[in-house]
Amino acid sequence: MKRTLLIILAFTSFITFAQQDIATARTQILGSTVTITGIVTNGDEMGIIRYIEDGTAGIALYDLTTNNYLSNVLRGDSISITGELADYNGLLEVYVAGSPILHSSNNPLPIPQTVTPAQIGEDTEAELVQINNTIFNNGGSVFSVGTHDFISNGQQGKVYIKSGSPLENSMIPIGPVTLIGISSQYTFIVPANDGYQILPRDSSDIIPSGALLFTSAIEQTNITTTGFDLSWNVSDSSSANYNYGITSALGTIVNNGGNNMTHTVSLTGLDPATFYYVECFSINGNDTAFSSVGLFSTASNSTGAIRPYFNHSVDNSFSTGTDAQNITTYFNDTIKAYMDLAQTSLDICVYNASDGTIANAINDAYNRGVSVRYIADDDVVNSMLSNLNPNIPIVYRNPSLPGIMHNKFIIIDANSINNSWIMGGSTNWSNPSNLFNDYNNIIFIQDQALAKAYTLEFEEMWAGNFGSQKSDNTPHKFNVAGKQIELYFSPSDQTTSQINKVIQSVDYSFEFGLLSFTRDDLAQTIIDKNNEFGISIRGIIEDENSTGSEFANLQSNGVNMRSHTGVPNSFHHKYAIADANVTASEPIVITGSHNWSNNAENNSDENTLIIYDATIANIYLQEFEKRWSELSNINTTGDLINLKVDVYPNPSNRKIDILNEIKIYSIHLFDSRGYHLSRFNSFPIEIDHKGVYFLKINSEKGDFIKKVVIN
Repeated sequence: MKRTLLIILAFTSFITFAQQDIATARTQILGSTVTITGIVTNGDEMGIIRYIEDGTAGIALYDLTTNNYLSNVLRGDSISITGELADYNGLLEVYVAGSPILHSSNNPLPIPQTVTPAQIGEDTEAELVQINNTIFNNGGSVFSVGTHDFISNGQQGKVYIKSGSPLENSMIPIGPVTLIGISSQYTFIVPANDGYQILPRDSSDIIPSGALLFTSAIEQTNITTTGFDLSWNVSDSSSANYNYGITSALGTIVNNGGNNMTHTVSLTGLDPATFYYVECFSINGNDTAFSSVGLFSTASNSTGAIRPYFNHSVDNSFSTGTDAQNITTYFNDTIKAYMDLAQTSLDICVYNASDGTIANAINDAYNRGVSVRYIADDDVVNSMLSNLNPNIPIVYRNPSLPGIMHNKFIIIDANSINNSWIMGGSTNWSNPSNLFNDYNNIIFIQDQALAKAYTLEFEEMWAGNFGSQKSDNTPHKFNVAGKQIELYFSPSDQTTSQINKVIQSVDYSFEFGLLSFTRDDLAQTIIDKNNEFGISIRGIIEDENSTGSEFANLQSNGVNMRSHTGVPNSFHHKYAIADANVTASEPIVITGSHNWSNNAENNSDENTLIIYDATIANIYLQEFEKRWSELSNINTTGDLINLKVDVYPNPSNRKIDILNEIKIYSIHLFDSRGYHLSRFNSFPIEIDHKGVYFLKINSEKGDFIKKVVIN
């Protein structure tokens, strides 16, 4: 009798769990076991996580085991599930304890609640929501993995694109859209009261307003001191118009008329080194397509001097006229010398510092009446700061945010035409490690417009906004004394997509030198480029064996790599060089604080300069070639000239073998037109058809091109 009663009570308890609605389940304490029933609102486009609603609320489901309980759960399934309540960075989840019970499939999904960005929070968490009149800040670029900012009726919001999402690498819409997605949260703050974001599932969650659509980004060209051009494409013939002003309120509307799908407008009569907010729009009958409001800069009247420096030896034998500068132990003196130029303002934003010479320069500037401000990271030793005048204000990064304040830049006299300087590059001010021992670069540029853009970013952090709290609110393209320079800040500006564009543009050669490289997308673009005929790619990475490092992936796919692991002092650079010494192909340099990592892209405060100039590209190449040659004999023996790589028989009737004395990673077959036909990981290889072919042999000592004839 007693046993029977226990069974009845247990069964009654189970029924109670099964009938528990999600809203009630959400009120239970963490660690409670709950059983809930509802409609699944997403599938595997978001990975293993599932979201479920029942009309009272929503909640996330996650499988911590290796059983893949949720792998076959589809959007529209009605299921019951049992699991334990848990918190994952602010998001309430059910850690499922077994397979779900499937009641039915292909059910209608809950109707999304129409909300504003400000209403995204605990009351909507894990539920389908809809935000009308959404305008993305980065319209025209692509959805990379990570957060993307938007505005709706004056309120800020964020979407998050997961790796493998159908939206990844698709164009971010330009102009107003209706945004649908799942309300979610990701934060390190306790209690969790921020980090709210929308998770769109696929393209059907982003609904354009009207039939007339922008089909390209707004492209700025012909930047002068008094104006610039803006170009865009739309889906149908229409007029070209714009609304602009020196504030986001705009105010001056210009109707250019016309009836085309491709538009270019010229803004003229503008002031030098001035930022203009512009909204472009096209009209077709009663349909109008609006762009997001962009911020664009005119050129300055500054000198445009660009001066890179390195703290280790360089190889000037590769110079095409301007020698790279190796200033060894004078990095701190050089930084001090530029600080000594400051007359009105000195803004400093550096990850960590411990150098007395630089501290003295900062104090000297303050003592002569210069306005000095300092931004530092919160979780690293900054012993130099205790030596600064106590009246110099210092802002530290919010310690509760993921990532770090990893910038290393200064701004001198931003409002001066000829005394405005910025410093960028990879160098922290730790003495002696980063300033003198580790391999680093700094770069100084004299340009008022660029200095003003850095100041906008500085002001954003000075107000306490770091990491994911920031928005894309600076101009990106500059004409610096005839040289095109682009500037991007992380994590708001989708820096990785801009780096990817540079790699995709390579025609002849690409060199990169990085402390850390963990981005799969950039690695794949490099591998794809390396497979193109006639393109030479070389890379140096310090953190060869760190978690997620792309070193082995790149090397095994034929990219010519050298590791700096185990070499005294760290290779701390973060630079890349495209098509150096090929002026017809627009040589480019990327430099700054941004490692090619997820943390740099999504969490940390970083800055990146992209410089289109043959001289600067050659200067950085001189540094790269010196490091490359120093690494040539590490873990290998012999000289490349004395090592033999050849193919035989040649000509051949079909089968080709390779005579080699060094390790070969891969062999790529190209036809006589340069089209990539196949990739081989071993030899001999067979070529079925007659003709002239080329083999690109990727080895530990570089790439070899061999012509072969098949009879």
